Amino acid sequence: MTENSSIKQPEPLTKAFFKDYLMLSKLRLSASVVGTTMIAYVLGVDKLGLTFSWTTLIALTVGGMFVVASSNGFNQIIEKETDKLMSRTQNRPIADGRMLVNDALVFSIVIGILGLLILAFFVNGRVAFLSLVSLFLYVLAYTPLKKNTPFAVFVGALPGAFPPAIGWIGASGNIDTIAILLFVIQFFWQFPHFWAIAWILEDDYRKAGYTLLPSYEGRTKKNAFQTILYSLMLIFMSMYPLTMDPPFASLYSLFVILPCGLFMLFRAYKLYQSLSVADGKKLMFASLIYMPAVLLSYLL
Repeated sequence: MTENSSIKQPEPLTKAFFKDYLMLSKLRLSASVVGTTMIAYVLGVDKLGLTFSWTTLIALTVGGMFVVASSNGFNQIIEKETDKLMSRTQNRPIADGRMLVNDALVFSIVIGILGLLILAFFVNGRVAFLSLVSLFLYVLAYTPLKKNTPFAVFVGALPGAFPPAIGWIGASGNIDTIAILLFVIQFFWQFPHFWAIAWILEDDYRKAGYTLLPSYEGRTKKNAFQTILYSLMLIFMSMYPLTMDPPFASLYSLFVILPCGLFMLFRAYKLYQSLSVADGKKLMFASLIYMPAVLLSYLL
């Protein structure tokens, strides 16, 4: 029996066919990642007194989603064997055998190049370059490291921190102090957010040999304490724009940053107390609210 004879292929151009490519792209994840890019672009236009451009915003959104979708496709190609081992991922099209690796590879290459070209021609070269760096870090550094060390989360936080910086650079055209600051804020946000997800999925990750909590010990108070520590650092970094000269954010921003930050810190503390999956989910949802709320607060 040849390798191809065991492949379960849907009929071309059916609903199942398109659904598999959407699964390969992780459309909802791609959209959520690009959301902070869109907010940061609007923030840049507002703070710099620039003219809002729908063309630029749409290009940032579409181009960014294509690059993220490409990254997700490459990730599933590389992890096709480990995806078979986890309940959460075993129905993915490559892992389940519904999609050929070569088909996924062509799709990921084409959509990645298309996304980068959209960003380069309709936004600017710096945005396209940083998106390319982000793709390489995610696919060639984070993905292979996941199975070898918990440090992979720190590496993965680098491409994960690019979206708001890219949005700002889409408006300003420059990698300036604010772009770096937005990158740093999202970088610190990655840790309580992703460790909350890793906490929820720890048992499933173990099936594939992944350990994505801060240490190999699993759901322990030591690992839960890291979410408290990084939540604290995130709050301080989020308030730093108020101390700049001239201030990048107004005092009104505190009415958003402090409640959101303290709520996230509270959820991290509750996780430390209970070590439960339920509190891990609550921390994850708190983190999802935090970043867009804080970015929008800088507009006040």
